[in-house]
Amino acid sequence: MKKLCFGTYATILKRCMAKRVTQKRLCGTMLLSVAPTYDISGEDGTVSDLILGKKNLSSIVTDTAPGADPHDISDYFKQSILQMLDSNKRSLIVLALKDIITSDNSIEPDTIVEIVNGMTKQDIMNRNAFVLEEFLAGVFLYTVLYVENRNCESSVSEITDEYIQAFEDQKLDISFIKTYSNLSQDTAYEIAIDAHSLVLLAETGGKCQKCGRVLGIKKEGNDINYAKVVRLSETDEVVLCVECEREIQSASEEEKLALLSDKRDFENLIIARDATSRYTIERQIEQVLREVNLMDVTDDTQLKIEPVKVENKITEKRLKDRVLFDVRQLYEGVNDSLYRLAGENRLNVDKFARNVRRMYEDASESHISQSEIYYLLVETLFEKTGRKYRGACEIIISYFVQRCEVFDEITK
Repeated sequence: MKKLCFGTYATILKRCMAKRVTQKRLCGTMLLSVAPTYDISGEDGTVSDLILGKKNLSSIVTDTAPGADPHDISDYFKQSILQMLDSNKRSLIVLALKDIITSDNSIEPDTIVEIVNGMTKQDIMNRNAFVLEEFLAGVFLYTVLYVENRNCESSVSEITDEYIQAFEDQKLDISFIKTYSNLSQDTAYEIAIDAHSLVLLAETGGKCQKCGRVLGIKKEGNDINYAKVVRLSETDEVVLCVECEREIQSASEEEKLALLSDKRDFENLIIARDATSRYTIERQIEQVLREVNLMDVTDDTQLKIEPVKVENKITEKRLKDRVLFDVRQLYEGVNDSLYRLAGENRLNVDKFARNVRRMYEDASESHISQSEIYYLLVETLFEKTGRKYRGACEIIISYFVQRCEVFDEITK
């Protein structure tokens, strides 16, 4: 059975170290974050026993750790530990730690495992976007404070290079962000709702998922429409206003399934947008565009000169929200990348636009919905450019929706 302990934690980081970093230096530096006077970076035997899960951490560390400020530890990790890790393997570290945490049956779902932000095991399992230094520091503190490291050799032995590399295909599922929330600590204390409910509210843009009414936070003496969390299955919850919460009790299974389908769309949207920094997504967009010249060029199609607003072309609300988000956030980024590549003679923008237009026209002949057309175009671009960065492909197709290669203006 996989077990989260200091040994498994340190072994994951050891197997993802940058070149010329030794396990002595990595392990010793981590422990200095908690106990500044406890330096074992020159003690081969001690470091080896700790990483192999043969012995417990020194009482110097475990006695000091409860008084340490988790945010100070996080800052220390940002300054001293991240540079010791191979930047190309950061996603693998997170995926491996998530797998260990998920597989450790001794950890209950509501156990706080990431100490810096108070994330539970369930929170970590559900999340794909992380502030890396906070996540690493938080899990490190958990192993120091609450887990015996002795007799963990069998668990550590499972953390091989092959185990780490097995997560390679999932790397794009993990993204790194600078902060989880811009709520101040004072504001957080005033909110009479738990963190899980706030996540649900964020997914829906602060609105009732069923009727779209803007929701408030219930406080003493306030009768506004406040958020109600409703469990629709063993694993899924939605956020509704009070009226819709009452109605859902007698709703049909079909209506409940529709809400769950909407919820998954919201989750995918927030993960894709919140989880990916602007720098990363713009880099991915450019990499996808650099592959575009490998696409087959179809017959010429006359382009429209005047673009039509997205609002005047898309009737499906969820698709409209998705495309508008992409257009508002990254239209200029895609546009700049297109014409920079054109200037380098790496891309014929007009040919690419005509190609997208023809793909749209071919899809339209099947008389399928706008959402189906949109995702068919995304999938086609994704396939034709080497199955890299689906999120970037979505943004590029959204760009061409705004330019009018995709979807025509609604006639009234």
